[in-house]
Amino acid sequence: MQILSQLGLMFRATVLNQLAAKVRLASSHYSPSRFSAALTGIDNREQQLANRFSQGRLSVDQLYHQARRLADQDVLLNTRLDPESDCDGAVARQPVATASAFRSVLVRAYCAAADAKKQELVALLEPAMVRTRARCMLADAAWKGHITCSTELLAQVHRQAHLEAVDAACPLDQMDQVERRAARDILSFIASQQPDGPDEALQPVRTLLQDLYTRLPLATSAPAPDPALQIPPSWLRLANGVWGDLWPWPTYEHFRAEVAAAVEDVMDLNVRGLAQGDQRCQRTFELLEYIRQRVPTTSGPFDHPSRPLWEHQSDRLEREVAAELVARRAEGVALHRNDSSDA
Repeated sequence: MQILSQLGLMFRATVLNQLAAKVRLASSHYSPSRFSAALTGIDNREQQLANRFSQGRLSVDQLYHQARRLADQDVLLNTRLDPESDCDGAVARQPVATASAFRSVLVRAYCAAADAKKQELVALLEPAMVRTRARCMLADAAWKGHITCSTELLAQVHRQAHLEAVDAACPLDQMDQVERRAARDILSFIASQQPDGPDEALQPVRTLLQDLYTRLPLATSAPAPDPALQIPPSWLRLANGVWGDLWPWPTYEHFRAEVAAAVEDVMDLNVRGLAQGDQRCQRTFELLEYIRQRVPTTSGPFDHPSRPLWEHQSDRLEREVAAELVARRAEGVALHRNDSSDA
């Protein structure tokens, strides 16, 4: 059966000149010549789309849909498959690569177009639109069950976070921190895209997201305190306690309770509902970053005697707060949709 399947692909690829067959043949029955033929076919198709759009023979909507299909072929070509593998499933498990390939097709069309036609693509290539589109594709892959393994989803999140950091043109010495912050934001975005459906069907994805938060290195990714924020005495007292001679909290629960009390000192009482929970999480991250920045200048954070306890307890607290944020946003989406359906 495999031989017959391969012969069929070879006929469609060579005689009928079908791009999909060339890509599948190169992916599941690899050889350098087959890969080169498929790659050339994708490149030619990209150029054709760019030319047709530039000449007004393709609308933006038509370009969008054809670029999406071509992006799938690009991802499939760079995926090694068994002859009987599911091509659609293999592509669906790589949403970040698909979004990047899709963007490349649009960029090529943009570069080939005259100024008047370029304007039609500006909105699709805005950094915020590119970022949101990739995140939506990643969220779809998670909630639709294409990605069910935490390791696979974490790899996709890290890849998207890296691309966002590169697009932000951040300095190299800040790249790691920007990527970590982006990864946390991406997971929160995925949680916010929870679709309608029975709770038992959605719970595995919520559990998956919670698991990922426990595996993200969040300790150095917290945002700096808002410059407009008035730092209360409780924050300074906490920082002095962390970087003092002796660690003053006998248990993690004592440390967390004092952090929570200090966060309440800067909460905006006019904020209610889910936004209040988001604000509490944000202020917690800011407080921990404030403490981190208050390490005495006479010793670095890696040789201070309190460092082991600080790293362990602050990291644990950040993970817990981030996990609570994901759960709260997912619940908020569910409640909003229930209210809408009742109305």
